[in-house]
Amino acid sequence: MSNETNALLALKNAWSGAIAASDRLRELAPALESAAPETDVTSLDLTTYQNAVAAQSIATLALKSLIEEFQRKSTPAT
Repeated sequence: MSNETNALLALKNAWSGAIAASDRLRELAPALESAAPETDVTSLDLTTYQNAVAAQSIATLALKSLIEEFQRKSTPAT
């Protein structure tokens, strides 16, 4: 497998991971959006929300870092 193939595969996988993590947030949205205004926030499944947000943040930052690395490699040294 060439470096270009590996790089493209890495980008595709990182992109898919970010999309999957964002999909998880969308899955959780209806439960949060339907909570009654008088709902005590501490009664919600905050651990699940925290885990989903953390996964989305990590996946997005990993994708961003990968893209930045590819950009650095494609920019000629001065």
